[in-house]
Amino acid sequence: MMIATRPSARAVGAAAALAAAVLLVGCGPDVPTAPSETAATPSPAVETARPTPVEPTPTGSVTPAPTITPAPTSTPMPTEMASSTFETQNGTMRLQLPEGWTVLDNSRLTMDFDGDPWWENTVGFTSPSGTDITYYDGFGDSAGYLNADFGIVEERAMDIAGTKAMSWWVHAADRWFVHAGVARPSQEGLEPIPSFGLPDVERTHTCTVLLLGDDQAAVGSRAEAEQLLSSAPVLEALDVMATLELTGVDPSTMPAGVEP
Repeated sequence: MMIATRPSARAVGAAAALAAAVLLVGCGPDVPTAPSETAATPSPAVETARPTPVEPTPTGSVTPAPTITPAPTSTPMPTEMASSTFETQNGTMRLQLPEGWTVLDNSRLTMDFDGDPWWENTVGFTSPSGTDITYYDGFGDSAGYLNADFGIVEERAMDIAGTKAMSWWVHAADRWFVHAGVARPSQEGLEPIPSFGLPDVERTHTCTVLLLGDDQAAVGSRAEAEQLLSSAPVLEALDVMATLELTGVDPSTMPAGVEP
């Protein structure tokens, strides 16, 4: 059955990218930004004992003073958090992180389908033991097939209506595909839908756990799937995701200091 609620290809790409701890999900072209310029460091003046001025060197043979190469700013570094509340740069989402978790924020300014400025959040959270959670909010424009042969292993209630943090397996092609994330239970007896949002807010959200280093991870039996999906790292990730809140800010909101 076709359900037009899957997150965008850009969102799915973000989840896979953050599995490698650097998540860059794009749903539109970047808005060009001018590189910062660093003034050249002038050569120090040289004192001479001669009372007469030195003849100037012809302009064509002047060697310019070396410039300072600015440090790159496009690659963010993971930040270790004390036990605290994390909030996206433009305030769309917040959640509680235990002490020792790190955050890698690859959010960026992009454009929507009409060419208007749009802020897209792509954030990775990593536990001290190495469990990775990928969060994205932005566009959702793709559809996907949902399977009826599935089983929910663990669930956590959330404050977002119709949404839970859960782990589940899907049986297809003699494999058991394993999933854990924030999802909406299907109303038609199909597998959970791994995207969510708020009514009347045009922004799609996804929050998933990267299992076995692959966003399409699968195992060979139902027993293996259930063992993995009830393991301590997955349970810890579900507890963190269950604290996620959506603030309902205007979807066009920009972070402080960002001028589109």
